[in-house]
Amino acid sequence: MLLGNALLIDKNTIFRNLRNDRMNFDQLYEEIINFIKADTNSSYKISVGTDSQVADKTVFVSCILVHRVGKGATGFLHKCEIQRPVRNLREKIYLETCASLQLAYLFDEEKIEYIRNLVDQGGASRGVDFEFHIDVGTRGETKGLINEMVGMVKGLDFIPKIKPDSYCASSFADRYTKAM
Repeated sequence: MLLGNALLIDKNTIFRNLRNDRMNFDQLYEEIINFIKADTNSSYKISVGTDSQVADKTVFVSCILVHRVGKGATGFLHKCEIQRPVRNLREKIYLETCASLQLAYLFDEEKIEYIRNLVDQGGASRGVDFEFHIDVGTRGETKGLINEMVGMVKGLDFIPKIKPDSYCASSFADRYTKAM
C-alpha cells in the first residue's frame, strides 16, 4: 500500500507466503504460530527486512522470515511500488527501513511474548530472537548510513543486523524484488 510517496504496511496489508497464498497479517501470524507449534523444542529467528529495485518505478519487497535454526524456514512477503525511480540512496534506504519498521510494529508486545512463551514451553529450546535486517553494510555506498538506520530501530524489541548478516533484506527480499 502507498500513502503519498511513503509506504504503508498495516494489519490489512496483503502478504504472500512462499506457496503464493494471499493473507493479511493476522492470518500470517497464525501461520507463524502453527510453524512454531510444530516444533517448540527448536530455536527460532524471526527476521523482518525490506529491499527495493529501481527502474522506471521503484519496487519494494518487505519480508518476514521465520527460521527454525538448523531445521528449515518459512517466509512471507509484501510487494509495493512507487511509480517513480527512487535514485537518492539515503531516501531509498530510509524508505526500506521505514517499511520494515512498520512491519516490525505489527509484532506488538503481546504477540512477541506469546511466541517467546510458546518456544520456552518446549523445554530444551534455546528461545527466539527477533531480528531487524537493514540493507546497509560496511562496504559500499551504504556504509555512511549505518548509524542513522540502526539508530532508527534501536527502540524496538528487535536485534538490528546489517550486511552480511541481514539476509532477510539483502537476500530473501532482494530475490523477490526481481521475481515479482
